[in-house]
Amino acid sequence: MSELLQNGRIAELLAAGGKQRQGASQQSRHSLYGPAAKRQFLAAAQSRLSMDWPSVTLSSDEVVARNLRALRGRSRWLASNNGYYLRYINLNVQNIVGPRGVKLDAKVKISDTLFDKRTNTEIENGWKRWGRKGVPMRRSQWTKTDMERVIVFSVVRDGEVFIRKWFGTGDFGFQLELIDPMRVSTEMSKKLSGRSEIINGIEYEDGQVAAYWISERGMQSDYSGGRAERVPARFIEHLYFPVEAEQKRGFPWMAAGMQRVHMLERYENAEVTQARIAAEKGGFFTKNPAAEGDYVDGTGGAKNSNDDSGEVEYMDSETASFATLPEGWDFKQFDPTHPTTAFDPFSTKLLRGIASAGNINYTSLANDLSDVNYSSARIGILEVRDNWQEKQQWLVGWFHEVILPDWLRMGITSGQLRLDVSRFCEYLNAVSWVARSWAWVDPQKEAVGNRETVGLRAKSLSEVAAERGVEFEEVIDSLKKEREYAENAGIDMSAIFGDGKSGSGNSDRSALLSLLRRIEVLESAIEERESKHKLNGHAKEYQY
Repeated sequence: MSELLQNGRIAELLAAGGKQRQGASQQSRHSLYGPAAKRQFLAAAQSRLSMDWPSVTLSSDEVVARNLRALRGRSRWLASNNGYYLRYINLNVQNIVGPRGVKLDAKVKISDTLFDKRTNTEIENGWKRWGRKGVPMRRSQWTKTDMERVIVFSVVRDGEVFIRKWFGTGDFGFQLELIDPMRVSTEMSKKLSGRSEIINGIEYEDGQVAAYWISERGMQSDYSGGRAERVPARFIEHLYFPVEAEQKRGFPWMAAGMQRVHMLERYENAEVTQARIAAEKGGFFTKNPAAEGDYVDGTGGAKNSNDDSGEVEYMDSETASFATLPEGWDFKQFDPTHPTTAFDPFSTKLLRGIASAGNINYTSLANDLSDVNYSSARIGILEVRDNWQEKQQWLVGWFHEVILPDWLRMGITSGQLRLDVSRFCEYLNAVSWVARSWAWVDPQKEAVGNRETVGLRAKSLSEVAAERGVEFEEVIDSLKKEREYAENAGIDMSAIFGDGKSGSGNSDRSALLSLLRRIEVLESAIEERESKHKLNGHAKEYQY
């Protein structure tokens, strides 16, 4: 009985399978958006509308080998010839590095509440001395801030930069050399002995970077064919902004918008050319078929009207001059209507897409503040400043924190830093970095907001100072110095440095105005005294 039931069940299953196979052919004819398509991604579906949509997946190493060389060359061309592209790069340099570069802040402590002022001053002053012109760089006379600007400029434009560390050179026994990423060829990839291999110019051993193959220096348009030197990885720092897993080389930051930048440039050039043609008012000469005689060209020479040689005659025109045409000839003006009214909105649309590809504001990229109000400016600034701060932290983590141990060790070894080598690790852990900051759209509202958050203990004064790009200790020292200077000059600064327990607001206001007037008098007296001192000094210089 069980066998009969089992056989019957098998027969039912076979019959059901036949029906499913019969309906499969019918289901395959269903529309792409039918029931069968509900469990798949429409972006992965194949149709005539997606034939121009590439679906080939390549590894990051293969993408580098195929595209980086051409991508970098076009990026460099745009940086040299396109104003919008160059402004995008300069915006990154100005907002990531700033006018004074990244500042070192040493906070070594003697106890939990007491800072080691001598040690902190020694480290900070040593970093400033190393950053002077010609000291930190090998084969160049740049300052540290210049080097930071070039690093950011190169990474934004080329996607990466290589830095070689030299030990035993310079005043501090430590210098850096920037290497053009073109000298590390993306075409050098091969298998070495054992578990070593070279991928896009970088040698790996057991998955770790072992060395970099750097082509020789020289005036070459392409370093791919030159001889390469193997430099161990401990002497090279490779800076790029990673965005993919297993990424080994960097791409230009505006790679997603480069084609649009180029097309916009060609479009603008075409519109400018057509506008110039329209302004010059060119045209064509036409002849009446019934007209006879010769046509006199602009040079005074005669040309027979019956000449069928096929050559086209041209007449040059001058501003505010008119020519008399022979009888039977007519002039038809060529007047292209360019630029059209769609030029401005179309260019604006393209620039917004370019700004989105670069993760910056359209108003900053295009220098267009026509539609900006306080609310939109505030939202845009908050978003773009998050981007700048992210890039600042990248620069600190990939460059400053990496070179600090070598600089500190060589500075102590060379005698430039009078520090206790046994506290080396303590010095490293006590160093922080202060990048540039930005003023708020409305400084008064910012000041009121900071006062309220500090009063609520939601923010410290050190955090407020850090947002301004300064240290809290520097603010205190500066206030102390100003107060001592004013007291020595006989000026009462109690209205500013008082305990806030003065009388009414009117009295405080009048006291402050009186103080400002006294400061003006004091400044004029100081300027007069300095000018007299300079005149006396010049008089002494010219005495023989």
